[in-house]
Amino acid sequence: MSVLAALAVVLGIWAVAAGLRRMRRGLREAAAREVVRGIRRLVTGVALIVAGIGVLSGQRGLLVCAAVFLAEELYETGVLALILRRDEA
Repeated sequence: MSVLAALAVVLGIWAVAAGLRRMRRGLREAAAREVVRGIRRLVTGVALIVAGIGVLSGQRGLLVCAAVFLAEELYETGVLALILRRDEA
């Protein structure tokens, strides 16, 4: 189980870095969809890191916090993406 948790932390760090690159590109090119995609990847990475740390430390609270945080942020950015998509059409 600790190998999977460590893998989640490593993948989370990669996702955070990729999300920051995507957000930077979106802000530089004034592309709102790229910014939203970057935020989603960033949030997913943070949730993976927190969940991995929760498993490694045995803290259920961190797992619950990561799941709630991920669900809320994905819902929020999903609604934002729908609004942007509708506005472009």
